[in-house]
Amino acid sequence: MKTTTIYTNGKSLFTLEDFGKTAGISHPLNITFHSEIDSLTKKAMHEKGQLHYVFGTGDRKELANVNLKRGMKLKNFEIF
Repeated sequence: MKTTTIYTNGKSLFTLEDFGKTAGISHPLNITFHSEIDSLTKKAMHEKGQLHYVFGTGDRKELANVNLKRGMKLKNFEIF
């Protein structure tokens, strides 16, 4: 079964779709590993607004300490 890595910045739960499993973690920016979930749980959490899909690459400092919302666009990232 395929799993997805969930990260947190202390305010939101999110995926980093364009990052590797450990590449998304940045302790100085308080972006840490939260959990591993299966695809059904991922979809359910996203539908309830508990999880955000983050697409893009760049400096993760844009994601630090931000309350993410769907449709939000940061410099190098889009949130769905």
